[in-house]
Amino acid sequence: MALTFVSAFSLSGAFSDPSPLEEVVVYGAPIQRTELDTVASISVVDQVELEARNIRDIYDLLLRAPNLNAATEDKFSMRGISNQGVGQGGVGRPTVSIFVDGVRQSGRGVANAFDVAQVEVYRGPQSTAFGPGSLAGAIVVNSVMPQPGEEFNGRSRFSYGSHNSWEAAVALGFPIYTDDRGEGLAGRISLEQNHTDDNITNITRDDDTWQERTRQMLRGKVSWYKGIYTAHLGVQKTSLRAGPDFLAPELAKEYKATDNQDGHFEDDTDLISLRQTLELSDEMRMMLLLSSSETVYQRRGDYDISEERGGYFINDVEFDNQTAELRFNLEFESFKGVAGLYYSEDFVLGITPSVDLPVEVAAGASARTDSIIGFGRDARVKSFYTEFDYNLNEAITLTAGGRYEENSAITRVIFELQKVTPINPVTGGNINGAFGLVSSSDVLLVALQNGGFQDVDETYPNGDYVALGKLGATWHISDDINLFLTRSEGYRAGGVDFVVSGEAPPFGPETTENYDLGLRIQRDGWNLAVSLFDISYEDMQVGVRLDATTIRTDNVGSASARGAELEIAAFLPMGFSVDMGLGYVKTKFEDYVEDGTDFAGNEFPLAANFTGNIGLNWNHAAGWYARINYSHADASFTDRANTEGLMTDSRNLWGARLGYQGNDWEVSLTGRNLTDQVYITDQIDSPSVDLQAVIVGDPREIALEANYRF
Repeated sequence: MALTFVSAFSLSGAFSDPSPLEEVVVYGAPIQRTELDTVASISVVDQVELEARNIRDIYDLLLRAPNLNAATEDKFSMRGISNQGVGQGGVGRPTVSIFVDGVRQSGRGVANAFDVAQVEVYRGPQSTAFGPGSLAGAIVVNSVMPQPGEEFNGRSRFSYGSHNSWEAAVALGFPIYTDDRGEGLAGRISLEQNHTDDNITNITRDDDTWQERTRQMLRGKVSWYKGIYTAHLGVQKTSLRAGPDFLAPELAKEYKATDNQDGHFEDDTDLISLRQTLELSDEMRMMLLLSSSETVYQRRGDYDISEERGGYFINDVEFDNQTAELRFNLEFESFKGVAGLYYSEDFVLGITPSVDLPVEVAAGASARTDSIIGFGRDARVKSFYTEFDYNLNEAITLTAGGRYEENSAITRVIFELQKVTPINPVTGGNINGAFGLVSSSDVLLVALQNGGFQDVDETYPNGDYVALGKLGATWHISDDINLFLTRSEGYRAGGVDFVVSGEAPPFGPETTENYDLGLRIQRDGWNLAVSLFDISYEDMQVGVRLDATTIRTDNVGSASARGAELEIAAFLPMGFSVDMGLGYVKTKFEDYVEDGTDFAGNEFPLAANFTGNIGLNWNHAAGWYARINYSHADASFTDRANTEGLMTDSRNLWGARLGYQGNDWEVSLTGRNLTDQVYITDQIDSPSVDLQAVIVGDPREIALEANYRF
């Protein structure tokens, strides 16, 4: 729900009646509707609200919206479903798509909030509208667009705070060519960098900036407006450098790490898009979107995150995605609709060298192993989609849509055992002796290879297709009250598991049936949105890591997620305004028996039952303003077995902002996690590599921020 309203003040400080709420247009979906007329549970956050809430990136937003819950910036849940899928491990496609200026992206930390015009969060299955990877929802980020005929303009920001945290950013908009009709060429450039030392100390390596993070963003846009034709060329480059986020459970809440190996996470993502629009008539518009994204990341870490010699890994992954989408929009007095063709090529290749990983080779005998594990997928998606609204009369609008999609992929599995070194059971050191003329390492290498660790480099083709539907009806109770009901279907493509011994088994697609009943009210001075939902899952994909070389994906018989969302925004007297959101979800495996264990009745991992947020704002005519906000998420399980000892902590975060705004400058004091709550956001238990770890949330941060606009 967008809070795009500003109170009107007199110079004396007395407050007049608030201005009417601005009409918010939702741009991300194939059909553009107002927020009031949208037939989905959606939160729209514009630039004003992003800055008022002190939201720096998508992770900040995920902590402050109903039925959204984040473990890390690249692992979050929507209505109880993780964007990485259910379970630890697994090689399935994502369940939530993130788009930046129309480009589907896979990098970490790419959705920076600086110079962003609007963020749209769509909850629930969005497969008919957004296609692959949208089983649980979609997030659309639209940055500020160059405008024809605009004058040279810009903005800048600088902040500094706790833990050597700082941000520096600048955005410039400029005309390139303008004709006498105000049409022509315009451009915009945005740059942003932020850094924090964080407060994790590695006591083994004597490193007090163990989890320091640095992000960089460069975005450039050129827009051409000429008569019935417009074109927008956009380029974005982002990079992230961060320390390891896994901590040993016994020391995590003291903000201490014990890894003996150096570790890091590096992500570099490039996005480019060309959107061309042709206004064929007053009623017909054609759009062609071409996009490409490339992400290269590396993660280096200590397998057992301890001071012991437990081995380390280096995970190198490359994602490449190219898409083409052709869309036709029609809009008449009582009918508007869209039909489109979509094609994408998606390539991923991950190679993980493991060094010194201990493996039991026989009863009481272990060895350190060096190996290479790799997984690749070359996928193609072809689809046709359509959606339309038909005004049956002044009170009723009918919505219908559908998508036909074909998926094909070639999956590659790689494994190579390179070196085996026996471990002395007494000292824990290496045994470098020999058995006759053959070294003990060579003997063990052959033994392990004969015992199931053979070298593998195999490819497996797979594919599937699906037809999805969407039906809805909206009752326009009045000009500012809508009641809607929709039924939509979701889909997640199947694939092939990672197995180095024997044939790699395929797993099937996952489908959902979703019902949403929603009420929206938008009055002068306040607005409200309520949604009740019921999602049924068939053949849900649950990833299970069995050992260091085997990842299996189970297709669960059935599962469900039911709940509600409530969002309210309102003016209050004396320059105050309030915004709040509440979310509830109850997830459950309905039919899931695996290896003799019955998981029926268990909740999904990272599915917090209750989430909530509230913010109170105050603005004065003299330029002073203040905001205080609170967000909550219940504790949740982190595994399919619902192990009590592997739960996240409940989260209760307070934030505040106090500042002064002049005509073109602004200064403020901001605070996050004001009570300095120490809380666990995720737990990882992987016996196959002797790893038990937790992730903790960010500590308290106080910062001074300055903004300037021209």
